[in-house]
Amino acid sequence: MPQAFAALYEAHSRVVEHYIRLRVDDVDLAQDLTAETFTIAWEKYSTGTAITRGWLLKTARNLIGNEYQRRARVRERTQRLVAAQLVVAQHEIDDIADVELKAAIARLRPADALVLKLTYWCGLPAAEAAQFLGCTTVSYWQRLARARAALRAELGAPGTAVL
Repeated sequence: MPQAFAALYEAHSRVVEHYIRLRVDDVDLAQDLTAETFTIAWEKYSTGTAITRGWLLKTARNLIGNEYQRRARVRERTQRLVAAQLVVAQHEIDDIADVELKAAIARLRPADALVLKLTYWCGLPAAEAAQFLGCTTVSYWQRLARARAALRAELGAPGTAVL
């Protein structure tokens, strides 16, 4: 029985992993989902269920769907947390003594102002802020650099290190 399953794995594992890689953006996650697909297949195979390529792909599709639902739940929780922190942050911004800084932030593009607020007022790490914005961490750092430059320009001191 283990030899037959090993042959099934050998025959279909690359196809299943390729199918998953086309649908998720993380190679490690694709490998994990492939392993999970074959773990479920082994459990079903042990009970006498016939395992076909179609069965494997359907199982993989269901696992991918579960992953997307998990990501959506994490994103929703993060957005609720950030929204609550932005409300608190707005009160803190209202307490800023430097009126010029407040005015400069208000003149920024909303996207730039949000990146600055997420980083400096909410204190979110780059990875969490990136997840909130739906971008990669590298993209987030680039957005933050552009927002800082825009704020420096608004303050009229392009060479000074404001943030």
